[in-house]
Amino acid sequence: MRLKQIIVLVSLLAAQAVMAGPVAEVVGSAYRADVPFPQFLHLWSEGWSLKDQNGEPLQYAATNMPLGAYVHLYIRNASAKAIPVTDVKFEGVSLTEAIAFSDHQTDGLWPASIHFSKLPPADLDRLIAAGEPVWWKVEPPTLPPGGFAEVTIRLRRQVKVATTVEALGSEASWKERVQPAEAPRFMGLSFSAALDTVYGYIQHPQTRDAKPVKVLLDGEDVTARTTMAADRSVSVMPLVIHPELPLKKGSVHCFQAIYADGSTAIATIRAWGEELVYGMWGYINHGKTAQERVDYYVGDLKQHNVNAVMESYGGEVGEFLSGETGVEHSRATGIRAMRNKPGPVLNPVYYFLTDEPDAHDFAVKQLQPNQRLGALGQDLVRRSRAFREKDATPPQMLNLDNTFKPENWYMYAQLPDVCCADPYFQEQQRIVWNERPAWAPSFVRPLYVLGAATICGSACAPKPLHIILNSVRHDLKNGPFRFATPAEKTVELFYALGAGTKSFSYWWYTPYGEFYGCGAAEKEAVALWRQIGLLGAQVRTAGPVLTRSCPAGLPLKAPAKLWTRTLLAGTDTLVLLAVNENIANDRLGTVVVPLPKTPITVTPPAWLTAAAGFEITPEGLRDVNWKSEAGQLVLDLGQTEVARLIVLTSNQGLRGQLDELYRSRFAANVAQLTAPASKP
Repeated sequence: MRLKQIIVLVSLLAAQAVMAGPVAEVVGSAYRADVPFPQFLHLWSEGWSLKDQNGEPLQYAATNMPLGAYVHLYIRNASAKAIPVTDVKFEGVSLTEAIAFSDHQTDGLWPASIHFSKLPPADLDRLIAAGEPVWWKVEPPTLPPGGFAEVTIRLRRQVKVATTVEALGSEASWKERVQPAEAPRFMGLSFSAALDTVYGYIQHPQTRDAKPVKVLLDGEDVTARTTMAADRSVSVMPLVIHPELPLKKGSVHCFQAIYADGSTAIATIRAWGEELVYGMWGYINHGKTAQERVDYYVGDLKQHNVNAVMESYGGEVGEFLSGETGVEHSRATGIRAMRNKPGPVLNPVYYFLTDEPDAHDFAVKQLQPNQRLGALGQDLVRRSRAFREKDATPPQMLNLDNTFKPENWYMYAQLPDVCCADPYFQEQQRIVWNERPAWAPSFVRPLYVLGAATICGSACAPKPLHIILNSVRHDLKNGPFRFATPAEKTVELFYALGAGTKSFSYWWYTPYGEFYGCGAAEKEAVALWRQIGLLGAQVRTAGPVLTRSCPAGLPLKAPAKLWTRTLLAGTDTLVLLAVNENIANDRLGTVVVPLPKTPITVTPPAWLTAAAGFEITPEGLRDVNWKSEAGQLVLDLGQTEVARLIVLTSNQGLRGQLDELYRSRFAANVAQLTAPASKP
């Protein structure tokens, strides 16, 4: 054999040896069953056309109703070249073949289901027995050299036996048997604006005060760069990670917190650290020229402390925000636009995958009603991938409606970067007061918002949650309903904050048609729009704390009529939310009876020694009466009208930072919003 041939043969053998090595590494797996929240079951009704034998609407939600689960496989490409994932097998069956697309579109999307497939009956039965996969994705679909990815499979129903997941790459494969067992879980992952700090929150199913022995970021040991704290009385454990170098916006990262017993909390997430998004949907044609209309609309949003133009805005607004003048305007005001696909607007706040897929699932008549929910998921995965190929950096958002409640919120929560829901309380009140008055006692307070946000937050964790609140008057002939009152909207927002919501928007501004928006000149619309502006000043001032926070149960004593929730923000700050529940809403408006005394006693985490306590209000920061006594924080909040936002922190510089933020960004707007109306 010639020397040249020998060299070639040796090279080929060496290459084969490399490929036979640890090219494909399974980092971990997780089975996450949907968490039921039976305390909200009495709120869920359907307005759809499914009827029982007596012609009455079917009640979809029921006690002990079956829910689904997510199966996750975390994989790493240990080679020196990119590897695309071409397919995923579940229980040995190709999901590319199994979740087949229909030949009939619904709302511009192609439904997909295992019931459209041409699988052999034995394979179909195997998938149904294993929970019935509804949609699947790999994020990112191509693993860069040394990179990580997450395989996600949505199951319609939970299972009690292990299932096999295998990701197939062009030159490698990853296979794991996933056990349906409880394990530690990341309940939140967020990032500082500079992407140089990561705030993680872990929930351990058995031992609250157990600390991980090792923390990994993309496989690298960052335990020494991590501050962690645990207390048996606190429901989650915070981790504050300082990467060696700031992360890149939009990049995918794998986090692992490993315990002494080998159990691991694991998650992948895209890195992005923006200020709290506070948006508005809709538009108004106010002005003769395009520039006059832009100036009026964008100026009105700015005055009301809105920083995101969500959807249904005029074309001239999009053109303005994508031009050089608009980009400078965005830098100065913080106002950015959302886009429903990659386009000319620079640095969009979100890409919008679609609106209310669960509502459109109901229209997939080729499937039986119990097979429809989630049918649009696979095409949304395909759309998400197409968006990423054009612009991978901005986060993608998907809004969920109120069809097939509460299963709809679980079904889609893990598909986008930002889970979004629109639990419109006034819409539900309209239905209740006009069609189901016996349900009225459940809707005197906006618990509907709290319930939906709680379920969505649980289902989408550790990703962030966005909640859309209603801001229209319903001018429907068969059931009108009023604008929300300022107090009502305040409680809605605080309930959503307590459930862990990280950003907000309102539907909508447009004062036309059956859904008459808050941009109208009517007295009730003006009052609501003003309150939206005041709440914007309040939550955006608290934004640097809220965006890095996570709901955490703490020992707490408060008056019976005062609803309270606590949030942890890293290891240095505690947020206390309090709402007066001596309040009732009906078709005429809101009745509020203030609580004259609202003492609260909080047992803080063992690691937190408060050095400052203050309240954030729409009118700025102010002192709060508090003291540390026998290991507890004792607060006397005095009279509470509607809601309070209290910050207790060991960071002595935090108050000054937030006060400067308020004075520089929101104080002037609040002064205008609260100024007495000028006399004619």
